[in-house]
Amino acid sequence: MKPFEEAIEAASVSEEIPGAILLATDKSGKLNYGRAFGKRSVRAGADQSPLQLDSVMWIASFTKVVTALAALQCCERGLLTLDGPIYDVLPELRGLPIIRRFNDDGSPVLEPHTKPITLRHMLNHSSGIAYDETHPKLTAWHKWHRTLPNRSNAVEGRYSYPLVFEPGDSWCYGAGVDWAGVAVERVNGGISLQHYFEENIFRKVGARDIVFSSHMHTRPDLQTRVVDMSKRDPGNPRRAIRSNAKPQQNERGGCFGGLGLFASPVDYLKIIKGILATDDDQKLLSAKGVDEFFRPCLSEKAKAALNRVLEEEETRIAMGNIHPSVTKNWALGGIINEGDVSGGRKAGTMTWTGLPNLAWFVDRTSSLCGLYAMQLYPPGDAKMGELFGMFEQGIYDMHSKLLPKL
Repeated sequence: MKPFEEAIEAASVSEEIPGAILLATDKSGKLNYGRAFGKRSVRAGADQSPLQLDSVMWIASFTKVVTALAALQCCERGLLTLDGPIYDVLPELRGLPIIRRFNDDGSPVLEPHTKPITLRHMLNHSSGIAYDETHPKLTAWHKWHRTLPNRSNAVEGRYSYPLVFEPGDSWCYGAGVDWAGVAVERVNGGISLQHYFEENIFRKVGARDIVFSSHMHTRPDLQTRVVDMSKRDPGNPRRAIRSNAKPQQNERGGCFGGLGLFASPVDYLKIIKGILATDDDQKLLSAKGVDEFFRPCLSEKAKAALNRVLEEEETRIAMGNIHPSVTKNWALGGIINEGDVSGGRKAGTMTWTGLPNLAWFVDRTSSLCGLYAMQLYPPGDAKMGELFGMFEQGIYDMHSKLLPKL
């Protein structure tokens, strides 16, 4: 076994992690790595059969890159624009005020936003649309109004609260991509995202075992392969235990807090490889479109805000595990490292994560992509960061040995 495999196997056997599925490939197809470690569940009495590469996981914010692909496809077809105001498609956003500050009594001071919200802002998380479950301004806003975060199934009901900054002026992970999913539905005659994804993304790359949670009832074969969700044992953080939390049954293009797609990692890798291969085959985007998809596009203010957020190690792990030695930016599909990482990702590599400690990366320069998939709360798990880093280094080492010697 390779060193990273030995480490992951040992962590699975000791139940320090519940198990993991690791996959990687390159554009040429010379490298095809796949291995599953651990069991479907660490819960006593549950199905403790070995994890398989086609086991099914809740992939949470892995949904975002698929939605971003869909949105850019719509731009290429003339149905949406990246940099014009989005209000003709999403009029709900036109009147959203900004929370500027709070008075001494806790009341929020609201002012109209003056810079138009664009699709680019929504995809790169600089729109000012935050998640009210996590942002301190929105927590204080709810406290003043004596309300709780909206748990509506519809994006329109769930994310209609004020902005937290002027569009383009800062960065905050939020529900902009969820709204982008609504835009895709509306400009395509009101079809569901599931249907759009199937017709325009999944079938083009041969991915079948991937559905929104709201469509799981149509796929009993997937339901029988769903992996248990685990969480860290608060009394023994070196162990994983069964969690009672279950993803909500809903369809949303961004996904935070329990919504989005379920997939087998092997089929999700087909999408990630499809992004990598688009440079050549243009199945998902045009050559110009894929360049745009990977182009870092935050304003200087927003980029500075993103890099401040990533100074905390737990957050850095939860947001792609990019080495702290390089600056980060955001493209349309995910976070980008702006410098080479020694022995690993080249500048311009895109990555993102899913809440239960999943992560993927696409390195166009190295023609390499991969993913690490696990079902463990909470996000930003230190052990996951360690193991994912070892896996990634191992994959780059394996790939380098396949390259022709100069």
